[in-house]
Amino acid sequence: MINHISELYGRQIKLSDLSEELQHHPAIHVRPALGKIAGRWVCTRCQAKLKPILAGLPNGQFYCYECIQMGRMDTLQGLATVDEPNRFAAVKHPMSWRGHLTALQAACAQQIVEVFKNHRRHLLWAVTGAGKTEMLFPAIEWAIHHGLRIGIASPRVDVCIELFPRIQAAFDGVSSILLHGQSEAPYQYCQITVCTTHQLLRFYHAFDVMVIDEVDVFPFSGNPMLHTAVSNAIKPSGGLLYLTATPDRSLLRAVKSGDLSVGYLPILYHGHLLPEVTIIKLPRIAAQIKESRLPGQVMTMIGRLVAASQTIFVVCSHDSGSSASWGGHFQRKDSLPI
Repeated sequence: MINHISELYGRQIKLSDLSEELQHHPAIHVRPALGKIAGRWVCTRCQAKLKPILAGLPNGQFYCYECIQMGRMDTLQGLATVDEPNRFAAVKHPMSWRGHLTALQAACAQQIVEVFKNHRRHLLWAVTGAGKTEMLFPAIEWAIHHGLRIGIASPRVDVCIELFPRIQAAFDGVSSILLHGQSEAPYQYCQITVCTTHQLLRFYHAFDVMVIDEVDVFPFSGNPMLHTAVSNAIKPSGGLLYLTATPDRSLLRAVKSGDLSVGYLPILYHGHLLPEVTIIKLPRIAAQIKESRLPGQVMTMIGRLVAASQTIFVVCSHDSGSSASWGGHFQRKDSLPI
């Protein structure tokens, strides 16, 4: 049971979950849990367009079967919310993290700051181990300094659990909360919310800035309900950042169309740039391998890599004895050990 008005700031909660006294608070806005659009029932919380044959109840009412795991929404209920008041003190230097970013990390971090300042949508496309969490810190610091509310969400519970203590440690004087289906701590109004993307269904125009991590993974990728949850949870003027190492087609289309700006960081954990793949077409190589010969271009390239003490991985087709042909050829070359 919700008894305090602060628990409704920027949230959308079933009216029946509020205490009797709180239900009549003048700051509360109540919307129907389900409404009709063009003659069809639509869930106010998740925006699902419902099929009557699936949504019908024995009592003649209707419910939303799409977001049922977050609590049942039906035509007898109301959805209560209170406008986000941003009741946070502006802190000049809120960050307790004392680490340092590399030049490339700092450039990506500054892009994120500008995205939040200008209320834009942005994709940070960075390889695993690039330090994406640390690159968020300058933008989070900027948001806290300006008294903004921050949401950080991921489709995966384990990512949220791993991320939360790192955010807490980096901003140890700032109120924060972790929300997921297994969490037992009671909800409280905080400046930083780390949660699963499903938990965003309980927020409405709450966050000034939003970060979605692991945006390419199940169950977020290709899930209209969770994308709607993000759109509803962030303020209309909010800044939105997507984090991923492997953007899906929808993100790439948004980048190509200009709907989404993008920053790249192809740095592996050891600090080296990812190698760029070069494709060389050799039309006669299959026939040459069958004749136990290799193109001079291939031998020159391999010789150069061996001279530089580089490891070479050769993948051959299974047919025509290709592997044996390559192996036999190299074994005849004392300078090319295999």
